[in-house]
Formats: sequence, structure tokens, C-alpha cells
Amino acid sequence: MAIDFGFPYQPYDIQDEFMNSLYSVISQGKIGIFESPTGTGKSLSLICGSLKWLTDHGDQKDTSIPACNNEQDDGNDDEPDWLKNYQRVSKEQQEEQLRAERKSQLERLINDFRHGQQSRPSKAVDASARKRQKTSATKDTDDFMLDDYNSGDEGDLTSKKPIAPDTTSNLSSEVQQLLARLSEQNTKAKQPSPGPDNDQEQYEFHQQKIFYASRTHSQLTQFIHEVNKTRYKENIWTTPLGSRKNLCINKKVRTLDNVNRINEACLDMQKSKNESCPYLPSTNEQDRWTQFKVQALSKVQDIEDLCKLGEELHICPYYGGRHSSAPSQLVVLPYQHLLHARTRESLGINLKNNIVIIDEAHNLLETINAIHTVTVTLHQLQLALAQIRLYLETYASRLLGQNVVYIKQLIRIVKALARALEPKDAHSKKDCVLRVNEFAHTTDIDQVNLFKLEQYLDTSRLAQKLHGFYDKVRDQHLEAYKKALLTDKNAKKPPPLFTSASSISTLQQIQAFIMCLSHPDSHGRIVVSFSSEDAPHGPQLKYMLLNPADVFQPIVQEAKSIILAGGTMEPISDFVHGIFPTVSNERIHHFSCGHVIPSNHLLPLIVDKGPSGKPLVLNYNNRENGALIDEIGSALVNLCNVVPDGLVCFFSSFSYMDLVFKRWQVKTAGRSLFDRLAEKKKIFKEPKETSQVEAMLRDYALHIDQPKETKGAILFSVVNGKMSEGINFSDRLGRCVVMVGLPFPNRFSVELNEKIKYMDQQQTGKNLGKEYYENLCMRGVNQSIGRAIRHRNDYATIVLLDQRYNMPNIRKKLPSWIGDHVDHCDNLGKALGKISRFFYEKRSAPP
Repeated sequence: MAIDFGFPYQPYDIQDEFMNSLYSVISQGKIGIFESPTGTGKSLSLICGSLKWLTDHGDQKDTSIPACNNEQDDGNDDEPDWLKNYQRVSKEQQEEQLRAERKSQLERLINDFRHGQQSRPSKAVDASARKRQKTSATKDTDDFMLDDYNSGDEGDLTSKKPIAPDTTSNLSSEVQQLLARLSEQNTKAKQPSPGPDNDQEQYEFHQQKIFYASRTHSQLTQFIHEVNKTRYKENIWTTPLGSRKNLCINKKVRTLDNVNRINEACLDMQKSKNESCPYLPSTNEQDRWTQFKVQALSKVQDIEDLCKLGEELHICPYYGGRHSSAPSQLVVLPYQHLLHARTRESLGINLKNNIVIIDEAHNLLETINAIHTVTVTLHQLQLALAQIRLYLETYASRLLGQNVVYIKQLIRIVKALARALEPKDAHSKKDCVLRVNEFAHTTDIDQVNLFKLEQYLDTSRLAQKLHGFYDKVRDQHLEAYKKALLTDKNAKKPPPLFTSASSISTLQQIQAFIMCLSHPDSHGRIVVSFSSEDAPHGPQLKYMLLNPADVFQPIVQEAKSIILAGGTMEPISDFVHGIFPTVSNERIHHFSCGHVIPSNHLLPLIVDKGPSGKPLVLNYNNRENGALIDEIGSALVNLCNVVPDGLVCFFSSFSYMDLVFKRWQVKTAGRSLFDRLAEKKKIFKEPKETSQVEAMLRDYALHIDQPKETKGAILFSVVNGKMSEGINFSDRLGRCVVMVGLPFPNRFSVELNEKIKYMDQQQTGKNLGKEYYENLCMRGVNQSIGRAIRHRNDYATIVLLDQRYNMPNIRKKLPSWIGDHVDHCDNLGKALGKISRFFYEKRSAPP
């Protein structure tokens, strides 16, 4: 019996196949790799296939949430039996009943709101929230002083807070100690965040969820708009999660120039003695969090909708969204929130027994690597060292506990890292790659307990306090200098330490790098680079993640099912070896559908030789071959003769494109190849600056959109640049896509060579390093050629200028909807004939 997926339109056969396959993969708890070209309705197929499964099976009891009060015995034998027994008492039935009641209550509130039976917030409540502001007579810089800190004999690294005397005065000192220890254990187990009180959150009910992740904010917004086209918008509780940068509605905070500064400002305001955020309800206003949750879940909303709701209710949508996600059935979130373990933990994301869908997953491996790569420059280390010393000098006499000990340890590590980038002789200034343990040993960092230091930095929030302190002191110095200039034009400038602002805490960046040094030795490498010495910030240290499977493994272990989806997912082997090496082949399902376009709407060609018969082998050795560069130019001139409207041409890099352009502009007999191209089509070139891309694309589109008697335009772009992803060259914008050569990455990169070496060591005789190197190239190719053909009625030709494309190991890595139809031409003349007939047939076809 056919499944009714609730697709909003009559689905194509390939869409039905996609949804049925998706439903089956989730039902069987498998891992699915789904490839569906742009224009085939991938998003709606994902939505309808997965949400149909959720509505069919999501009401089953969720066993993924552990009992909240099932405390572990911490092994302290000095605890009395009555206290141990109390900790072991199970309350699962009571908790389950309470969660069921909360679900029923929330359902009732949402239904009431949908039917207009729940009122909007009153102006009085709104006004009282706006007035909520804490004031104190403390000095400005007191907010940046660290709390008392003691690590204890057993590695306890929590900040100590005395028990209030009015609640424990009649207890013995022994019991007070025990209660204090229990309190610390609870604090370590779960750090509270603004929102509903702990008791309410403790018994919050959870439903089986789908976590949908994509790369950009706009992609997530578009996905939610697609959900609203389906019948599931009526009964699926949905919450979008985002960064504070996208969700903060505090005007004072959101004007900051960087997401890191926004994060720091938010956390500082929560702990500040002088000022609190007016959008965080106080502890006696818990019903306002419920009101936000009810209205957030009453309909499917995107990030902008949550911000509007937050402004209307005067409640922080960032924290409101976090607490609304607990009962949600569909949680929409950016890659960073899903792929970074500490971020998942801080957001309370529980993947156990839930479904994870990662869309636009073609660059998943690179994304995981980028998220877990940390770089620190010599400039940052020097600046941080000066800041820490100034901080210690200011507060040393007032810091309690072991703060001074840990700060001095931190100074020692920062100095050691800086020394690694300041070799005594020029011979030592050579880029190198070291194992983590090797680097720690050569810098003497292995003498420090990095785990305890890491916990100290997390608990004390030293990086955030130091940044706030530094900003305040810098502003004071600059203000004093401005005042001095009013009376003395030769006033002494502030020290260099106070003349440059940093958009990100330097210590926060260094802290992230230090955390990497405590990772298992096999997970990554340290790259010591001096080649950037001429750059503004000089030499640098980089932690490079070698194996994304290491950090993706917890997701594989916890999730019921994982779906990777994209328009072009080939080469698939990268995902199998890169993030699923421990998963059996039986559990991995690969689905690849054809395109919705008729087969005669696409003409993919491999061209071996140029117009003069010169073989097109555009490898690194031929990179500067002038005759071959001229052959490419002549081939493009000929293609412009037969291709109407827009032609998009991709080069392997900006540097190679610049090299080619320089050659083409050399005049022979008064004319250059560049002149010949310009006579055929107006020339556009992808800018290196992101800010210039939109204007260039607008001009390109406007030129092509002129009357058809114009010759069209040619756009030169770069693989893995701005044009190769996210830009649609549909219809007249991209009647032909040309790939010049194969965009293999720089084989002389020390990082790339280390990665290839690592891959080769994983399975002897498998040549995984070579496979990885080829896959890097072909993913760039597949993304670029996928810019054309964006809908069912579109048509285009794809020209691959390099005879190496016909090699079996390369050809098989093209997307099936292209590779299955690619035609091999041993010379350009044959290709031009096929292209001419292709466009003649399209012009002659009835509308």
C-alpha cells in the first residue's frame, strides 16, 4: 500500500522514490546518504518523508531521556547511609507522570492560544520588564575580578560558594560539608541557564525529534518556509536554534561587531553587579517563559519570527528558543550547534534515539575540520601575555584561592607557545607538522596539568573577564589621551598595548588551542608555520584535526538514524571512510536519483584537444605553459560562437586565473585573446572581495537579460569560490558551464601531505590518501558544474576541458545524472558540432 507522504504537489516518481527510501532508512535505524540534484524538490522530499515517519512513530515512549534523579554514587564512604539511600530512591514513575501532565498542559495552552483564548502580554508586564535593571556602587573594573577558586585535593575545580547560614545553622559541620559537596556535584552535572527554574526543567517532557542542520542561516530559513507549505505545519512543534548574533534583541549588545563579543557581553550581563539584561525574566516570572514557549510552538516559525515574538513579549528569543526546543519534534539548527560537542552540551541537545538530518552535506568533512581547527598567531600570544600580566598586576593582591597559581601557569604556557614561533636562528624557521604529544614535550607544556587548567579557565571565565577588563582599561587610556591632546598637542600616546581593538578575546582563542593539546595524540597535528611572516600577524600555530570521524562518532553512536543529503554527494567514498569508518556497509544506504529534466536537456562533454589539436593536459607541470594557455583561450572563443546567453567558466584558483588573464592580455598583431573574447561576449570576473560579489552578479544578470540580439556574457569564476556554491545560474544565466582542468589542491601543502599520509596509514594497501586527494578535487568539480540546470524546464551544456576527465577513476566520481550521459570528444571540433545541434534543437522546439 502506497504511503501518503502529504507532498504539497503531485510528486514526480523520483520524489516518491526519495521519500520511500528515506522512510525506510529511518525505520531501520540506518545511515542514509541521499543525492538529489537541485531542482528535484530535495527539501520537500526530506520534510515529507521524515515528518511522515515522525507522525507515524514519534508518539512511542521516548527511552532516550534518563531518569533525572538517578544520582550516581560518588564513592564517598563518609556519607551516612540515610543520605546514600535518599540518593538511590527511584522516582521514574512519578517523573513520567509529571512529564505526561506537562505535555498535556502545554498542548492545552497551545490549542487555547491558537483559538484566541490566551491573551497577549499586558503593557504593565512589558513595562516592568523594561525597567528591570540592577545597580551597584561597585567600581567599573570590579566586574572583571575572579571569584575565589580552590581546586581541592581530588581535582575538584568548581568555584566554592559558602552555604547560606540561615539554612544550615542548625546542622552539624559534617552534614554541612556533605550538603556542600552534593551541591557542587549537582552544579557540575548541569550548569543552569536563564529560563524556567530547575525543578520545572527537570521534569520537562521530551519527544522523539528530528534535528535538521544546514550550513547557512538563509538555508535554515528557506527550509522552514518549505515546512510551512506542507500539512505538517499544523501539528509539528518546531523550534529554530541560532546564535546570539541572530537572536539577540538587546540593542546595546547586538550592535557589537562580532559574535564572540556578543556572547561575552550576554554572559557578562547575566553575572554583572551593575546591569542585567532586561529581556531575561526574573525567577518569579517563570510564567513568562511558558508564554514564550506556547507562542513559539503554536506555529512553525523561523529565526526572524522568534525575534519578533521576543520583542513582543520582551523575552530573550535566544534562551526562549533553547527552552522551547525540549518539547519540540523538529529542531532546526546550524552546523556548528550540531557538530561541536561542547556546543551541543551547552544547548542541552540530546541526540539519543533521535533522527539527525544534515542537508547540503557535500562539504561536511571540511566543515567538521574547520569547526575543530584552531589557529593562534604570534601577535595574539604576545598581546595575551601583556594583557594577562596587566590583569595580574592590577588584581594580584585581591585574588583569592588558587587563582594566582593558575594564572601563572597560564602565563608559562603562553610564553612557551610564543617561543615556538620565535626560533633563535633563521634555519629553524621552517614550516613543520608535529604530533600533539611531541609538540607539548618540545615546548615543556607537558609539565602542566592541562585538564585542570582547562577546567579552571571554563569555571572562572578568565578569558571573558580579561577581555572586558582590557577593553575598559584601553578605553580609559584612549580617553585620557584625547583629553590631554586638548591642552597639549605633543601629549604622549598610550602604549601599543592600548592602541588596537580586538573583536575576539585573544585569550579565548588561546584557550581553545590549549584545549586541543589535551586531545588524543591520534586525533590531530600541530602545524608550525612561518610562511605567513609577511602577513599582518606573523607566524602561527594551528591545531589541525586529522580524522573527522573521531568527533562525529558520538553522533553516530547516539542517533537512531543519520541522513546526509545534498545535490551532489559524490564521491561517496569520502563519507564512508571519513566519518563512518566503524559502521558496517549493511547499515549505510546510498540513494541517488536522476534529474527531473528530460535527458535531452543536458549535454555533458569531455574534450581532449584544443582547436589546434594540442592535447589538453592542464596539470601542475603545464601550469605556466603559454601555448597551452593560449589553446584554452582559443577554445573559449570558439565556444562563445555557439553558446547563447551566459557562459560560466571555472578555473582551479584565483592565482591561476590571474596568470591566464595576464597571458591573454598580451597583444599579437594588435589584438589579444582577451580582445577576441570580449568581441564575442561581455567579460565578467569573480571578485576576491565578498562585498563586491552581489554588484558583479547583478551586472552580469542585467547584461544577459537584455534583448536576445546581444551576444551574452562570460563569467570567469573559481572552484570553491563564491560562484561555485549557493549561486544559481539557471536558464539564460548559465547555458554552458566550462571546467578548465582538474582543480587538485596544492600538493606541496604540509597540511595536505600530513592528511594524505594519515589516510594511507589507516588501511594498508587501500591507497586512501590518493583517493582522498582525488575526492577533494572532484567535490569542487561537482559543485561547480551543478550551478547549471536548476529546474525541470532548464537546459545547458557542460564542457570539461582536460583529457584526464576521461580516466575511469575520475569519470566515475561525477554525479550519476551527469556521468551516465557524458560524451567523450577527442577534439574540440566534434564538441562544437554537438553543442551547435543541441542549442539549435532547443531554439526549434515548440514552447
